[in-house]
Amino acid sequence: MPLIQVLNASPRDDETKRRLIAELTETYARVMHMKPDTIRVVIQELPRENWGVGGVTLADSGQDESIPPRRMRPSGQ
Repeated sequence: MPLIQVLNASPRDDETKRRLIAELTETYARVMHMKPDTIRVVIQELPRENWGVGGVTLADSGQDESIPPRRMRPSGQ
Protein backbone atom coordinates (compact mmCIF):
# COMPACT_ATOMS: atom_id res chain seq x y z
CA MET A 1 0.00 0.00 0.00
CA PRO A 2 1.75 3.19 -1.19
CA LEU A 3 2.05 6.22 1.05
CA ILE A 4 2.49 9.73 -0.35
CA GLN A 5 3.78 12.14 2.28
CA VAL A 6 3.61 15.90 1.75
CA LEU A 7 5.49 18.32 4.00
CA ASN A 8 4.10 21.81 3.57
CA ALA A 9 5.35 25.00 5.19
CA SER A 10 2.30 26.98 4.20
CA PRO A 11 -0.89 25.70 5.82
CA ARG A 12 -3.87 25.62 3.48
CA ASP A 13 -7.63 25.51 3.87
CA ASP A 14 -9.46 22.18 4.07
CA GLU A 15 -10.86 22.36 0.52
CA THR A 16 -7.38 22.87 -0.95
CA LYS A 17 -6.08 19.89 1.01
CA ARG A 18 -9.02 17.73 -0.18
CA ARG A 19 -8.22 18.66 -3.78
CA LEU A 20 -4.51 17.93 -3.33
CA ILE A 21 -5.23 14.51 -1.80
CA ALA A 22 -7.67 13.64 -4.61
CA GLU A 23 -5.32 14.75 -7.39
CA LEU A 24 -2.23 13.08 -5.92
CA THR A 25 -4.19 9.86 -5.52
CA GLU A 26 -5.60 10.02 -9.05
CA THR A 27 -2.21 10.71 -10.62
CA TYR A 28 -0.38 8.02 -8.66
CA ALA A 29 -3.07 5.45 -9.42
CA ARG A 30 -2.96 6.26 -13.16
CA VAL A 31 0.82 6.26 -13.49
CA MET A 32 1.42 3.21 -11.30
CA HIS A 33 -1.66 1.27 -12.54
CA MET A 34 -3.05 0.86 -9.04
CA LYS A 35 -6.46 1.04 -7.43
CA PRO A 36 -6.97 4.49 -5.86
CA ASP A 37 -8.37 2.99 -2.65
CA THR A 38 -4.97 1.41 -1.92
CA ILE A 39 -3.13 4.74 -1.90
CA ARG A 40 -2.61 6.74 1.28
CA VAL A 41 -1.79 10.46 1.41
CA VAL A 42 -0.55 12.28 4.51
CA ILE A 43 -0.17 16.06 4.64
CA GLN A 44 2.01 17.47 7.40
CA GLU A 45 1.80 21.22 7.80
CA LEU A 46 4.70 22.95 9.44
CA PRO A 47 4.65 26.55 10.62
CA ARG A 48 6.90 28.73 8.48
CA GLU A 49 8.89 29.45 11.65
CA ASN A 50 9.84 25.73 11.78
CA TRP A 51 11.17 25.51 8.21
CA GLY A 52 14.53 26.96 7.26
CA VAL A 53 16.28 27.60 3.96
CA GLY A 54 19.85 28.83 3.86
CA GLY A 55 19.94 29.27 7.64
CA VAL A 56 16.85 31.50 7.77
CA THR A 57 13.29 30.53 8.59
CA LEU A 58 10.72 30.94 5.84
CA ALA A 59 8.84 33.31 8.13
CA ASP A 60 11.88 35.58 8.32
CA SER A 61 12.96 35.16 4.70
CA GLY A 62 9.98 36.87 3.12
CA GLN A 63 9.73 34.04 0.60
CA ASP A 64 6.25 33.40 -0.69
CA GLU A 65 5.78 30.29 -2.80
CA SER A 66 2.17 31.13 -3.63
CA ILE A 67 1.17 31.77 -7.21
CA PRO A 68 -1.06 34.82 -7.59
CA PRO A 69 -4.48 34.14 -9.12
CA ARG A 70 -4.49 34.31 -12.90
CA ARG A 71 -6.03 37.39 -14.36
CA MET A 72 -8.67 36.98 -17.01
CA ARG A 73 -7.58 38.23 -20.40
CA PRO A 74 -9.94 40.50 -22.28
CA SER A 75 -11.72 38.58 -25.03
CA GLY A 76 -10.03 38.66 -28.40
CA GLN A 77 -6.48 38.31 -27.02
